[in-house]
Formats: sequence, structure tokens, C-alpha cells
Amino acid sequence: MNFSALAARCARVTPRQPHVALPLLIMGMLYWLSSQPGTPLPDDPALYAVFYWVPPSVQNALHVPAYATLAGAWFWALGAWPSAARMRAAGAFAIAAAYGLFDEWHQSFVPGRYASLTDVALDVAGAVLGVWLAAWIGSRPRIIEPQINTDTHG
Repeated sequence: MNFSALAARCARVTPRQPHVALPLLIMGMLYWLSSQPGTPLPDDPALYAVFYWVPPSVQNALHVPAYATLAGAWFWALGAWPSAARMRAAGAFAIAAAYGLFDEWHQSFVPGRYASLTDVALDVAGAVLGVWLAAWIGSRPRIIEPQINTDTHG
């Protein structure tokens, strides 16, 4: 199966109420990531060393795509309930932004980590971007025309 056929197939997937599991899974992953101590501990698994090699500026920049993904997932999942697109967008944004605020509060209790208004602002910016992208993608035509083979050497 080529990429365009896969994209067309994914575009036709209509969300159902159990699809809320996707954004909840993303939220769980974000919670786990923010639960990692800010400084390595002697008994940490080797996998955690990856988190300490990433510079803080890059970690901060990753808030935007992470929360854009979360907001986009909520926008898609909330499509299982009948509502206006604006209400769905507002709900997805509110959930993602509130979770960003909660996550920063949660980080304030993790050793070596701290809460940051800059991170909250990046989370909110990511949520705005994610809702905008999800709405834009959702408004595009869902039919991808198959490419016609014009090769006459066949």
C-alpha cells in the first residue's frame, strides 16, 4: 500500500467514542515524560539518559509539537459527539491548554524540575496550532484521486 492510499484510508476514519483513548494515551505519555527527574539518579535505567542529553532549549521547543499533537487528537476524538466545529475546537483547545497547566503544576513536585510560565505559554501555542491544523486538515476534501499511470512502455 502506498502512502497516498494510506492517507486516504486514514482520512475516512470517523471517530467513535472509544477513540478518546488516543488523546488520553498522549496525555499519559506527557505525564510520564514530565515525571522524569531533572537530574539523573544513580538507579535510573539507561533509557532515561536520553532525556538528560537533550538541551533544555530543545526540550522547551518540543512543548509546541507535543501539545499541538494533543490538541489535534482531542479535536479528532471530539468529532464522535455531534457539535459545531467551533465548539469542538474550543473543547480541544481547552482540554490541551488545561492539561499543559496541570502538567507544569505536576512538574513542580518532581525532583530537579520546576514549573515555568514559558512552558505554559508554549503549551498554549501548541494547542492553538494543533486545533488550527486539525480544523484545516478536517476541512480539506477527503477523497484522494488515484494517480493515473501514463507510462506507455508497459
